Amino acid sequence: MISVLFVGGKEKIIPQFKNLPVKVDYVQNGMIALNALQTSSYESVIIANKLPMLTPSRLVKEVRKINLYIPIFCFISDDKRRSEILKDFENGMTFYFEPEAQTADDLLELVLLGKQFIDFIYDIPEIDRRFFGPQGTGKIVGITEPMLDLYRLLFQIRKKTVTTILYGESGTGKNLVAESLHQNSLRRENPFVSVNCPAIPKELLESELFGHVKGSFTGADQDKIGKFQAANSGTIFLDEIGDMDQGLQAKVLRVLESSEIEKVGSNETIKVDVRIVSATNQNIEEMIEQNQFRQDLYHRINVFPMTIPSLMDHPGDIPLIAYRIIDGLKKKHESEVNYISPGALKLMKNYHWPGNVRELENILERAVLLTDENVITSGNILPLLTKKKEEIIQEKESELKLDAQTDNEFEKETLLKTKIDKRSGSTPPKTLKEIEKNAIVDALSFTEWNMSKAAKVLGVSRMTLYRKIDSYGIQENE
Repeated sequence: MISVLFVGGKEKIIPQFKNLPVKVDYVQNGMIALNALQTSSYESVIIANKLPMLTPSRLVKEVRKINLYIPIFCFISDDKRRSEILKDFENGMTFYFEPEAQTADDLLELVLLGKQFIDFIYDIPEIDRRFFGPQGTGKIVGITEPMLDLYRLLFQIRKKTVTTILYGESGTGKNLVAESLHQNSLRRENPFVSVNCPAIPKELLESELFGHVKGSFTGADQDKIGKFQAANSGTIFLDEIGDMDQGLQAKVLRVLESSEIEKVGSNETIKVDVRIVSATNQNIEEMIEQNQFRQDLYHRINVFPMTIPSLMDHPGDIPLIAYRIIDGLKKKHESEVNYISPGALKLMKNYHWPGNVRELENILERAVLLTDENVITSGNILPLLTKKKEEIIQEKESELKLDAQTDNEFEKETLLKTKIDKRSGSTPPKTLKEIEKNAIVDALSFTEWNMSKAAKVLGVSRMTLYRKIDSYGIQENE
């Protein structure tokens, strides 16, 4: 059971909590809630739409003074509270829930996301917690399992100067991860220099990386310091390193092997102390087979590989990311938009996002520019998505219908078992319901009741696993 503190509500007016694996303590106002948080242990705080004494927005701020990491969810039911959404995020709210527009499963998904995030926070060393906020670390937003796995890798090497390569599709935010690797490292007080390799003409990239001396080529009218020298004692990020030609790859290899560079047009060797983080959306091993990438360089940059999940791998984070983007767009365009409707959020979660976060940013910016309202609706988003949207949405709807039919199928299996009992004296086969329950018990036992691992073993989401455990009444001692 997930322990939740609900501030300002009563059980009878929150039907979404019915039959959820959640233990809820109800308190009347913010002052009582703050006292309860100091004397008892909770895994989430939920704040009602209206409160006596402290306002919901003020309570969010006060809760953060007591606990920097506990998930805070606000129930939003009127336009006044909707207009305060961005302020609530700024004060430390994790996310919100609209009782009139969202289901019990939507609420359970939120609470489960919060629980796995707080479990992760308390599982890492206390000294590392200071790098995290309520929605992620630094500029990186995400509290779903794929993002937590990424954070674990990131902090596994926080105190080590190790060459790292980031794999992932275009638009997944590899540059943000590279910056986070630097900001969370022991080199964070020193320079972070980013180089987008394909954005610089090949004939100029060598000079950009290593610098040049005056007169070394036409237009070199003065000495220039290169990016490696500028990043000395810090970190250099080589984005899309797969686009670099092999002659330049050899010179990057030399830096990795000897920590030395030579400016274009000079024979002088310059020592540099720099950590190299690279990134690519290409298959480097295939490029090696095609003689397009040096194998020796690959082994040098592939010391600690990390894969950045695509947006489709963690759709639960899309609402959080969308609001971070909206906050930036509001300032950039002096827009009145400050809220995204539940329908628009659901549409974005079900879309396939081939361009990942970069495409999400593009769609939201266009929606902000095209609307005169203060809210982004599904009607603003839908026309901007690619034609594949109908196919994706239909697949999601089919999955939901299939899930809803599951209980009826179990009832049919039970009837079948009864008929077999009557016709035969032999031991009848087990029902699907019995098989599923046994499979869940076995998976939980195998993983020592680690919900994330058990869900992966079973091939279901954590939300589905929690629902099944509650439905079957499975206890930890089974």
